[in-house]
Amino acid sequence: MWSLSSKTWSDRVELKPQSSPWERGFNHVFGGSTSLVLSDPDVAATAGLTDTYPAQRLIIVDYDDVVVYAGLIRRARYVRDTRALSLTHEDIWSLWDARLISEVRDQNIVNWKKTYSGLEYDTIIKRIIQLAVAGSGRNVPMVYEDDYTGGRTRTYYGYNMDTALDAMEEIMDLSDGPDVDFRPEWDGAGGIRFTLRTGDLSLNTIEVNFSAPETPASGLWIETDASEVATQMFAVGEGSGQRTAKSPGMLVRESASSNIADYPALERTEQFKNIKKGDELYEQASSALIANNHAVRQAGFELKLDSPILGNLWELRPGTIVRWYISDDPYFTTGWREWRVLKYSGDITDDFVKIEFQPKGG
Repeated sequence: MWSLSSKTWSDRVELKPQSSPWERGFNHVFGGSTSLVLSDPDVAATAGLTDTYPAQRLIIVDYDDVVVYAGLIRRARYVRDTRALSLTHEDIWSLWDARLISEVRDQNIVNWKKTYSGLEYDTIIKRIIQLAVAGSGRNVPMVYEDDYTGGRTRTYYGYNMDTALDAMEEIMDLSDGPDVDFRPEWDGAGGIRFTLRTGDLSLNTIEVNFSAPETPASGLWIETDASEVATQMFAVGEGSGQRTAKSPGMLVRESASSNIADYPALERTEQFKNIKKGDELYEQASSALIANNHAVRQAGFELKLDSPILGNLWELRPGTIVRWYISDDPYFTTGWREWRVLKYSGDITDDFVKIEFQPKGG
């Protein structure tokens, strides 16, 4: 386990923590925590206090030289009686929430405007990140995909104060929006870099038979969550109040579900403050409804890090397909299924990885 500079993305220093649970996924912020006992001579021998300073340093977890997690230290808490230092950290997604996409970052930001057209959403996401890492003190070592032409257009205005995360979430939340992953990896020179992956993230498959007599997988569980189900979605855009002769009022669009017979009426609202056009707002309402018009099923299990099912840890990534089988169970129907990995997690104190997955499409 390592500490790196968040300015240079290098200056690698080894850490010797008591524990460091972590988790990594796509489309959202994930994080972890690290506990060090500063009175431990092994800790003092490898790292100083500046190597764990919040916002200035990263935590990197790797196994067999494969990076599985990279997080920016956000908080540090020291308890003198035990000489224990506790760190909390969040992955690269948290940095995108602190990076405005405007190229003008002074009082004139309100006049900035940028339009992208003739592209696919994947490439607009790429452009957003390129804006987020341009400028003094803003560098993040990135590896990008090729550009993809298409029929998508987006215009961004400085007065909206959009962060890179805001701009990405607006696209990702669409029914045909891409999934997005920033894969951390060593750059070959002692530093860290991130590979931007968009769209279909299912590049490989792992196969698990939970009913096999000597299966290496354990702890299978499943959860069905209907707390966010909606049968009718109201999307609220720019403006406020009622429509009058002097004001266009609040822009609202609505979408109703064909699954309404399966559930009682469940109405929800979503805010899209920057949308000015009715057709764009309806697209958001429809996409939000599609994402919430059914209960979400999610399952999990754990594997040893050296399990032949995993093979090389490099092949495990968010979006990996899990082809799994179960039989003779009172809750599951017998058969094979293909779900995809949402996130995985672990701790440097054990040799297991916990994998959470769900049906393709949610």
